[in-house]
Amino acid sequence: MKEHPKKSLEMLSKIPSLKDSLDIPLYHHEKYDGSGYPFGKRGEEIPLAARLFSIIDVFDALTSDRPYRRAWTRERAIAYLKEQRGIQFDPHLVDVFVAMIE
Repeated sequence: MKEHPKKSLEMLSKIPSLKDSLDIPLYHHEKYDGSGYPFGKRGEEIPLAARLFSIIDVFDALTSDRPYRRAWTRERAIAYLKEQRGIQFDPHLVDVFVAMIE
């Protein structure tokens, strides 16, 4: 599982039109506090596009039904994003995202 960002980069880098977006699949599992993967990058070492995508991706995953669990409410998902400010997510970007969707 932890190799999928690198494998994604390997596959997607063959598509010229995606060249400017490759930071997203490669770094979207990095965490703001440095505990993510595949490189353990932290804070602003993580490209902006990947920091943004991680928030959007988690919010979408939490608020969508999955085969293994029901979707969370919007309020619960927002509370989770706020709890993870500075840990999993860029705190400023969480604030901006939440302000946009509330």
